[in-house]
Amino acid sequence: MKTDFSVWEALLYTFLNSFPYMMLVLFSFRGRWRFGRRVTMLLLAAAVISQVSLNTYRFFSPYVQSPVFDVIISVIYIGFIFLAVKERFGKLVFTVLMLMDLGNLVIVVSKCLEGIFFPQEALLRYHFTYSLFMIPVLAILITAVYLLIFKDITADYDPDSEQSSASVYLWRYLWLIPGVFYIIWTQHFYTPGKPALENALDPLSTGYLLLIDAGSVLIYRTIVRLSTVYEKSARLQAENHELELQKMQYDTMKERLEDMRRTNHDLRHHVVLLKQIRENGDLSALDELIASYPAPILHDQSLIYCENDTLNAVLTYFSETALKYDIEFSADITLPELCFIEKPDIAVMFGNILENAVEACKYVDGKRYIRIAGSYQHDPEQLSFIIENNYKIEPHITENGRFLSSKHKGNGIGISSVRHIIEKYGGDHSFVPDNGVFVVSVIIGK
Repeated sequence: MKTDFSVWEALLYTFLNSFPYMMLVLFSFRGRWRFGRRVTMLLLAAAVISQVSLNTYRFFSPYVQSPVFDVIISVIYIGFIFLAVKERFGKLVFTVLMLMDLGNLVIVVSKCLEGIFFPQEALLRYHFTYSLFMIPVLAILITAVYLLIFKDITADYDPDSEQSSASVYLWRYLWLIPGVFYIIWTQHFYTPGKPALENALDPLSTGYLLLIDAGSVLIYRTIVRLSTVYEKSARLQAENHELELQKMQYDTMKERLEDMRRTNHDLRHHVVLLKQIRENGDLSALDELIASYPAPILHDQSLIYCENDTLNAVLTYFSETALKYDIEFSADITLPELCFIEKPDIAVMFGNILENAVEACKYVDGKRYIRIAGSYQHDPEQLSFIIENNYKIEPHITENGRFLSSKHKGNGIGISSVRHIIEKYGGDHSFVPDNGVFVVSVIIGK
């Protein structure tokens, strides 16, 4: 088949329409790759070579106009992004559609510039002058899109985390916006009765499309910033929850210490009085003392559970909370003050588990209990523990194993936070509700 371009021109054109966009995605979502660097680079090479080879073959085959090639090339492109990047489905769809808008704009602007400076060559399909204009256009537009959109698109928390149900909801539907812009763009560019090449060579038409894409970029930037605000709000709520828990633990400890001081102070006076009564042999005075002495609220919970002050404060607080709800609370766990787990992580991990345990026990008829058992190994450093509690209301679990909150609509914040901390230290965990007993098993080690 006779063509108006050579093989190397076709290769260059196809390469510029695939590789830069894939690199933009990988660079923007660095840290969110599904595989290691080597595997990801192999996937990138395979995707680019497949696209370049297939498209080049298409240009020199009798089936150049067949839409099958477009479908296969798009599947390779989209498949690479979804395979290489571990992100929310809605965010990846948003990314793909946005890059499709960007790719179309690069093609049209490059062809329009070629028509201005090389009008004869612009009538050819893939002359090298076309690709030469694509290089600076790509550099400018991709840089602008990265700085305005992609730089912040991964500013939120780990995609496996479920701290912000609002953000999950947003990304579930936000991909519709670039989809609508793509339809508007396509409808204008492929105006019935007017060839696409003629539209691309028309500066007014290209300028109109450039304005559409400029407006869409501003909207995308607003969307990304809005999502970031939601994520920051979710993190602040989690941090406030942790601080509130720590404050309550501190207040409880302070109250216990004040009770002990008052008891010791009163006890000294009563001992002196008892000595006087014994010396005087006045039994009626002893009866009056016993009658007037208020029965204190005796705390039979331990004040010391382990060496680690942070964990001890958490256990002490929840032992007091359990006492209020007539929950039997027992803890046999060892954890030194100096260990590889950061103190805030200890507080959040045990605090969330025990908070859920107390909440579940409150509705149990009859005996209620929370039992904690754990041990710490020094070489290699490893913490393992099991927390059991009984429950009455069955927890709601999604198809992917996520627990739904009983306090608000959406996924539970507590368990997802615990999972995130355990995975941070390369640990393993299980959350198993079984016939009225909820068992949390955790192993964390270096």
